[in-house]
Amino acid sequence: MPPHPPSQNPPLSIIPRRLLFFPPANKTAAAADDDGRQERVKDAEKALLSEQGERLEALQVRPREAAANGREEGGGGGAESVELSWQPFATQSPAFDEYYKEQGIVSAEEWDTFIDYLRKPLPAAFRINSSSQFCADIRSQLENDFMTSLQSEVSEEGEPVPLRPLSWYPENLAWHSNFSRMQLRKNQSLERFHEFLKLENEIGNITRQEAVSMVPPLFLDVHSDHFVLDMCAAPGSKTFQLLEIIHRGIKPGFLPDGLIMANDVDVQRCNLLIHQTKRMCTANLIVTNHEAQQFPGCRMSKGSVSGSDTGVQQGSSSSQLLFDRVLCDVPCSGDGTLRKAPDIWRKWHPGMGNGIHGLQVQIAMRGMSLLKVGGRMVYSTCSMNPG
Repeated sequence: MPPHPPSQNPPLSIIPRRLLFFPPANKTAAAADDDGRQERVKDAEKALLSEQGERLEALQVRPREAAANGREEGGGGGAESVELSWQPFATQSPAFDEYYKEQGIVSAEEWDTFIDYLRKPLPAAFRINSSSQFCADIRSQLENDFMTSLQSEVSEEGEPVPLRPLSWYPENLAWHSNFSRMQLRKNQSLERFHEFLKLENEIGNITRQEAVSMVPPLFLDVHSDHFVLDMCAAPGSKTFQLLEIIHRGIKPGFLPDGLIMANDVDVQRCNLLIHQTKRMCTANLIVTNHEAQQFPGCRMSKGSVSGSDTGVQQGSSSSQLLFDRVLCDVPCSGDGTLRKAPDIWRKWHPGMGNGIHGLQVQIAMRGMSLLKVGGRMVYSTCSMNPG
C-alpha cells in the first residue's frame, strides 16, 4: 500500500492500536476516579461475600435448629429440613389413570392392585446361556446353593421365595429374583450373589434380562436352520437369546445352518448391540444399521445357501433373502417400563404412544414383506397402549 500524504489522515484500520488510547488531560483527577472505582468494587465484593456466607450458614444451621426444635416440641419443627432433602420421583399421573381406565386394560376391581405393582421396583431376572458348556453347572449352583443361602439370609425380613426359576421358561434356564438391582448393589448380605451375577454375565454364561423381554423370542419358535431378522434389536438381549436358541443342540466345534440378522436405526445402539452379543463368539450374526421401516432387500448367490434353502426366493443367478422368522420389537412410549423408569410418570401423556403409531405400522408392514410364506412374525412393544 503506498504511503499516505502528510496532509491526508490515514484510515482508522491502519492506525497502530497503542495510538487509540489517549492519555487523560488531568492525570490527578483520573487517578482519583480510578481509586474511587476500585474502592466501590471492593465494597461490592465484600457485600457479596458476606451475603453468600450468611446463606451458607443458614443452610448449615437452620436444619439443625429445626431438628432441635422438633425434638424439644415433639415434632413439627423439621419443615425446613424436609425442603432441603431429596424428593423421589412422583409415582402417579391423573392423565395416565384416566387414559388406561378408559382403555379397560384391567378390570375396575384390579386397578388399585395394578397401580401398586407399577410403583414397586422391578425385580432382577436373568437367563442361563443354554449353549454354554457350563450351563448345567450354573443351574446346579443356583438350585443347590443360592436358593438355600439367600433364603436364610432374608428370612428375617419376611421376603417370599427370594430366588426361583421361571416356570414358563424351558429347562429352568430363566430365573427371577425378588431383589431389585439397587438392593443387589447396596445389600452386603447379597454381595456373593451379586458378584456371581456380574462375573457370569461378563463371561457370557448368563444374561441379565427382564422376564417379560424373554417372551417374544419364545413365541417365534426358532430352529437351528432358520434365518431370523430382528428389526429393532438394540440393546441386544433378545438377539442374544435368539443366538442361544439356534446354537442349542449343536456339537462343539460346529456352527448351525441358521443366521440372525440384527438391525437398529441408531449407530450408537448398534455398538451396544455388538458389545452385548460378542460374548456369544459366533459367526452366525450380522449387525446392520438401517431404518427398520425401509430395511433393504438382501440377495444371496445360490451357492452360498446352506441348510434350509426355503428362506431364499429363487432367481437366475442370485436370490432374494426372505426370513423364516421376523421379530418386530418396535419403538413405543415405554410406559410398560414404569417400574424401572419412574420418571415416565412425570412426563407421560397420551401422545407418547399415539404419535409413533404410524411408524409402528410401517415397521410391521416391512417385516411382513420380508417374511417367507409360512414363516412367523412376532410384534411386541414395552407399552400397555393398545394403539
